[in-house]
This record gives sequence, C-alpha cells and structure tokens, in this order.
Amino acid sequence: MNISYGRSLGCALFSLLFVHSILCSSASASSPPIASPAAETELICHTDNPAECYPKVFSPTEEFQVVHDDQDIPPGLHVQLDVQTGRKQAKLYNPDEENPALAGLPVNQEVIVVDPEQPQNDEPRIRAGAPAYEPVGIVKAPQETNEEFSHAIQTIKKSSNSEKSTETSTLDEALQIIDEFSHDMYYGMQIAEDTEAVQALFCMLFPGDRVEGERRALTERVDFLASSILSAAVGNNARALAAIEKSWDTITEKQCKAGSRSIKQELFHRLAPTSEPGTQQEYKESESVRFYTAVIGGLLKSPKIRTEFLENDGMRSLLQILLREGEVWESRKAKVAQIVSDTFLDEDFGATLGLWPRKQQVDASRCAEGGPQSLGDECWGYHLASISRGAGAPEWSENLHSLIRRAQVPSSQSENSPKHNEL
Repeated sequence: MNISYGRSLGCALFSLLFVHSILCSSASASSPPIASPAAETELICHTDNPAECYPKVFSPTEEFQVVHDDQDIPPGLHVQLDVQTGRKQAKLYNPDEENPALAGLPVNQEVIVVDPEQPQNDEPRIRAGAPAYEPVGIVKAPQETNEEFSHAIQTIKKSSNSEKSTETSTLDEALQIIDEFSHDMYYGMQIAEDTEAVQALFCMLFPGDRVEGERRALTERVDFLASSILSAAVGNNARALAAIEKSWDTITEKQCKAGSRSIKQELFHRLAPTSEPGTQQEYKESESVRFYTAVIGGLLKSPKIRTEFLENDGMRSLLQILLREGEVWESRKAKVAQIVSDTFLDEDFGATLGLWPRKQQVDASRCAEGGPQSLGDECWGYHLASISRGAGAPEWSENLHSLIRRAQVPSSQSENSPKHNEL
C-alpha cells in the first residue's frame, strides 16, 4: 500500500511539472521578446519601452505590414494607403498577383480624344469694374522719400529756368546724384514724370555755346551726365518711357534759350555730322553724336517718338554717320547699326518689322551720284554693300546689309520704277 501510494504521488508530481513547463513555454512564446537589435540596425523609439521600438528602414515581407509615418520605405514595394484613416501598409511586390477588388471588371485600352470646348466668342470675360490691364508690373516706392534725390532734381530745374547760371560744383553734384538713382526703376520713373526735369536734361545734352575745359574728365561733363541719366531712365523701364511719350509734345516744344531751336529740332537734326574731317571740331562732334545716340536708342522704343523720328528724316542723319570715315567714328557707327537693327530689322531683338525702310530699292546708279537723293531709305542697301566690300569691313556692316536686303522690296515689283540691280 505504501509503495502504491508513493508511485501515485510521484506520478502526480511529474504531471504537475510537465504542465508547468508547457505553460511556461506557451507564455514565453506569446510574449514579445525584449528587443536586442544588431549593431547595424537603426531603431526608432518614442518611449522607454524597448518592445515598442521599430527599425528606421521598413523591412518588407510577403504580407502587408503597417508602415509608421517616420519609417523609410525601400523602393519597389507594393504600398497601400487608406485614404480615410491615412494608414499605410506595404509588402514585397509580386507582379503576378491579381487584385481581387478588380476581379470581373472590364478592361478597356482604347484612347478617346476629346475636342476642347470652343468658347462662344474670342473676347475674354472681364468682371465689371475690374482695373485696366497693365502689361508692366507695379514699381514699388521706397519706404522713405530720398531728400537728396528730390533736392538734386530741384537744382537742375532751377538751373534750366533761371537766367543766372547755377554754380558749376552744385550742378555737377546734383547731376551725379541723379545719375546714381536713374538706373532704379522707381527713380527713373520719377525723372520721366517730371516734365521740367526732362526738359532741363535735354537742354544740358546740347552744347550750345557752352564750353567745357579740356581738363574735365569726360564722365564729369554736363552733357555726358545728362545723356547717361536720360538713357538710363528710359532703358528697360516701360513706365518711364510711357511717361515721356505722354508729355513728349510739351517736352520737345521748349526752346532751351531764347531764339534757339526747339528740343525736337536739336535732337533730330544735330545727329547729322557736318564738321570737316580731321579737325578738332570733328572730334567734339563725334562725342556729341555718342551722347545723342545713347538717348535716341531708348526713345525709339516708343511708337509715337519712332514715327516722329522717321517723319523728320532721322534715318537720313543715321546714314550720314555710317558714311563718315575715320577711326573716331567707328564706335559711333557700330551703335547706329545696333539701333537700326534692334528698332526696325531684327525681330529677335524686339524690332517692329514693316515700319522701315519705307521706300523700295532703286537702281544703284542713282545712289552713287551723291547728294541728298543718295541718303534716302532706298539707298541704304547700296551704301551698306559698298561698306561691306571694303578692306577690313566691320562685322556690323555685313549683318546690317543682310537685314536690309531681307527687308527692302525690289523695285521690279513696283510700277514705273527702274530695273532693280542686285546689291
């Protein structure tokens, strides 16, 4: 009986130990292991509990797993996003896998071209009371008015209107201040909108009986500074040019001195060189031409001023510059060629085609005779051809000649005109 009881007790103890080992094993399997990442695995941990950490780089399997927002996803995975909850899942991509959600749906690979709906009219629909369209952006004013600039403007206006000449140093300082500001779009517009200031600058541009000592540097001369200010104010500043165009008639009717020619006459007719070659007067005249062309190049972007320039034989004066010989004129001629091409002939640089030349090409013999008749629009091609054929012909002459030939209409296409000779 004791033996039987002992065996029974031993079996019971063995059974308890067996059950306990199974329970421990089960509990161990169901509980998450304590994270013990490899040294090379970077983890993201938002709490102190290592069991809640996860790798920075998502590790995909063949089953979808949740992707945390701050995990990096390797390329080439199959990713699903729940647009309602924002939950993201990913797994290894299987190209042979079919999406059961698309089962039974028809597949159509045809391409349908839909014609855009045509508007009922070409006129844009503009809201009533809307502001007028401005092709030029708004030019912001500075936060504070520059008193130095304002005082300088008043100085040059006073110098132009007063019978007493302003002290040279005072006027020079005012012009240099305005010259510094003229390149700014806002101040360039302020200059252009002040009609009296523009008139004063034009009057300073023309030498008249003013004699400046040779000891003065070119960049300190009144006519140089006036040219620099006017050309900078209208150059690449559409609003400033529009302001000058608006008051152009008032500006150009002014006579700088009693009994003198108007600004319009001075500007358009002083371009043509009249000095004897090789003289000191020719050198001074070439400098004046330099200052005029710098201003005219910007002004001719205005349709109104451009038309007036053509009507006042401005192109005849430009051709006379191109026909001058001598090293002193070379840079002036290159500038004139640029103005002509950029304004009338080369569309790539903003030229308006069809405005000039206004006359058809004539027989070359008429242009070779000399005199006023050889300076018309119809003779530009002849003269440029002669310049281009000369020894050491400048590059500008060949380019301008090519553009002229393309723009001019042969006389053979007009009635009662001599047979056209090819240039």
